[in-house]
This record gives sequence, structure tokens and C-alpha cells, in this order.
Amino acid sequence: MQPEARKRLEAVLRFFQEHHLDELLIEEAAFRVHLCSGRVPPPAPPDPASLPARPPAPPPTPAPAERRLRTVAVRSPLIGVFYRSSTPDAPPFVDIGDPVEEGQTVCVVEAMKVFNEIKAEWRGRVVAIPAKSGKLVQAGEPLVVLAFEAAGGADGRGA
Repeated sequence: MQPEARKRLEAVLRFFQEHHLDELLIEEAAFRVHLCSGRVPPPAPPDPASLPARPPAPPPTPAPAERRLRTVAVRSPLIGVFYRSSTPDAPPFVDIGDPVEEGQTVCVVEAMKVFNEIKAEWRGRVVAIPAKSGKLVQAGEPLVVLAFEAAGGADGRGA
């Protein structure tokens, strides 16, 4: 396994474990990971006919809102060359596993000698960087994939 692929896989595994997920699927052009926790589902309830008669149980208390892992791609708004850092010797704006805030620059796309900062519209954690630094990207192409936990219909935007 290539060092970059190993690093990406380790970051995805850390994320999967830290958030106690049951399942996670990431699909990219050259990178596909499908993780399942393997947790055993709870046993089926016993047949009511075999149980002795009991008074009705009090109604259950409502459970907190279900939390789900959601992913969103930061996409290129234009055709250009993707760069993970501002200069060749600078560290990347983000790396797999890094937290990202709404409005934070995650990369740049050079078009016609202009370097356009691409900012995240969501907060989350970087789980994938499908674009390759120094390579041409198309408008709408995913550059960075963020994951976040959201209750119900939440969209991961800053609260």
C-alpha cells in the first residue's frame, strides 16, 4: 500500500472509531473504503404469548435526536489547477483528519494566473482529498470531503 493511501486509511479508521460509527462508506476514483463495526444487533424480543401477563409499562421517554455521520464535498467553482498549499514549500491548508471551520480556506485553484482561495461552506473534519495537487480540476469536481455529525436534518453549517 502506498504511504499516502495508508495515511488516508488510518485517518478514516481513526475517525470511524472516535465517532463510534456503525458504518462508513467513502468512494472516490482511486480510493474506496467501506467500514462496518460488526456490532451484533440486539436479540429479538421474546414472543409475547410466552410471557406472563404484566401491567402495562410506562411510556418510554423520548430518545435524544439521532446523530448521523454526514459528508459533504467542497467542490471547485471553476476549471483550474488544484493546489493543497499556497506555495510549494508551505504546509497544506488542510490534511485528512483536520477539523475545518465554516469559511476556512481548504485549498486554492489557479485559473488564468489567479489563485482563487476555496473556502469551506461547512464545518467538519476532512475525511478525503480526492483532487491531486498540481492537477487540473473541472468546475463542480470534489476537492475536499468533510464529515460531520448532524441530528435529524441538520446540515453541518455553523450554529
